[in-house]
This record gives sequence, C-alpha cells and structure tokens, in this order.
Amino acid sequence: MSKTLRIALAALALGAFSAPSYAADAPAAAAAPSGDTVVARVNGQEIHRAEVQHEMQQLGPQAQQVPMQMLYPELLNKMIATKLVSSQGYAEKMQNDPEVKAQLKDAEAQIVAQEYVRKTIQPKITEAKIKEKYDALSAKFKPEEEVHARHILLPTEAEAQDVIKQLKGGADFAKLAQDKSHDTGSAKQGGDLGYFTRAVMVKQFADAAFSMKPNEISDKPIKTEFGYHVIQVLDKRKSSPPPLSEVHDQIANQLGQDMTNDLIKSLEAKAKIEKFNPDGTPMKTAAAPDAAPAK
Repeated sequence: MSKTLRIALAALALGAFSAPSYAADAPAAAAAPSGDTVVARVNGQEIHRAEVQHEMQQLGPQAQQVPMQMLYPELLNKMIATKLVSSQGYAEKMQNDPEVKAQLKDAEAQIVAQEYVRKTIQPKITEAKIKEKYDALSAKFKPEEEVHARHILLPTEAEAQDVIKQLKGGADFAKLAQDKSHDTGSAKQGGDLGYFTRAVMVKQFADAAFSMKPNEISDKPIKTEFGYHVIQVLDKRKSSPPPLSEVHDQIANQLGQDMTNDLIKSLEAKAKIEKFNPDGTPMKTAAAPDAAPAK
C-alpha cells in the first residue's frame, strides 16, 4: 500500500476535514444535482455519487491523488454508517439537545466563515497573479552549486579500499553499489544520490564531493558518522528555480493564505475587539511603538 493511500485511509478513518485549497482550478463543493447517480439507499434515504465525491474532497489533496475507486468502498461505508447513526439520533431528538445545538451553531459559523473566505478570495487568485508571484520568487532565487554523485557505503575502511581497487580494475559502480552498499535506499538506484547542495550532506562527504571533478572516483574512503564512502561525481551545475508547473498549486495556496490574512487584518481594523483573561480581567495588549519625534 502506498504512503499516499495510507494517509488517505487514515484521514478517512478519522473523518478529517481539510482547509479549502486555493489552487486556481480547485472545484467548489456543490449539493447533489437532481438526477445524479444514487449509490446507496439507507432506509429509503438516498446517497448520491456527488456526495461521495464531495466527501473525498474533504479528505484533502493527498487523498485526491488516489484513484476514487480505491477509496470508494470505505468512503461509502462511512457515509452509510453516518446515515444510520444520525437517523437514530434524530429519532431520539438529539437535534434538540442544548449541547448539540451549540455544536451545530459553532459548525455553522465555521462553514459560513470558510465559504465567505473561499468565495471572496478564490476569484482573485488568477493565473496572472500566480505567474507574477512565481516570477518574483524566481528573481530572488540565489543559485547554488550542486553536485550529482553516487556512492557506496561500507562499514569498514578495508572494505571501502577493496571496492576502490575493484573500481580501478574496471568494475561497474552501479553493480557494486547494489551488491555491497549499506545505504539500502540509494543502493537500489546503483548508489545514485541525484543532485544535492553542500548543505544537505554531512561535512566530510560534502567537502569530498564538491572538491572532485565530474566522472572522478574518490581515491580513498571518505569517513563519516555513517561509515566509509566511495564517491563518484557524475556532474556539477548551478541550481535553478523549479518550473512553474511544479509549484503552481503551492503558490496558489500561499497567495490564498496571504490574501486571507490581509482580509482578516482589514476586518480587525474596522472592528471593536475586547480580549479578557480566563478570570475575566482585561487582557493586556502590546504597547504601540513610540511615535517618531517631529523634525
């Protein structure tokens, strides 16, 4: 089972409700349209396909990466169970319980606030604004030197020296990494670590890798806290910003968060807000900065 699917099922089991996505193409939640496919009946009460799709949206973006048919059975069972239990609760007039009414009022306020923010903010997150934000971030990007390397990790210096000897004799680096490396993660890729900056590696490893030339193999084992490394540098380059397609939704969400914060600040500026401590005494607010002296 994939990590994404495990997370999605965990969210489903917990009944998680995620914050709305601010991606420009995020679908708005909608009630089941008339004529929508009926996927279950519980004592005559219908559950529609659109309702299941809406429930899936509430599980968040990771769940939406999973094909619907994989989550569908569990999601439908959850909705049927909710329908069964809520029907029994309504039959026993739980909707009239003061505590239930208070929770419903609170939930209503949360939903109204969320929908107000979504309908106010989402139309403002245009592709032009996303591109503008991306360009601004790209302009601030500071290229760093990156190395593309692979390595073989051994527990002893003698074993590492033996591997270096085999490599000098013409042995295949990737094959030796698969057979001998104690870094099981990279061993499956022939020891390939991909491109990395100096900061992400331990100092001894980084110092060695960044001092080497492309296609060079370390002539002696590099000792770190993890063991002894045999390194081959494959390439060097300057880092560059990721393409817009890779960060589009993250930027849209960040714009949404920024606009939401600005909206709340503007509402706070117009409102009279009083805060009190748990004992009812007025809460002290941070003192305003002293005004600049007149010139």
